[in-house]
Amino acid sequence: MQRDATPKRLRRRWRFRGICADAETLGVHRNSLYKVLSGERQSRSLMTRYRALKAIRPKATKDSRP
Repeated sequence: MQRDATPKRLRRRWRFRGICADAETLGVHRNSLYKVLSGERQSRSLMTRYRALKAIRPKATKDSRP
């Protein structure tokens, strides 16, 4: 009896929802923003700009989709 090479995937969870759009708005690569948010890299200026962006941008919810 054969088995799958990889285990069945669990439902994906969003760690940082909208990170691609946020990175584009901030003018950085998605990977750079991800590393700063996850704590792998430190950047005070990027965190300050990210927090300011999140404060002015309304939160995306499932109900706001068309």
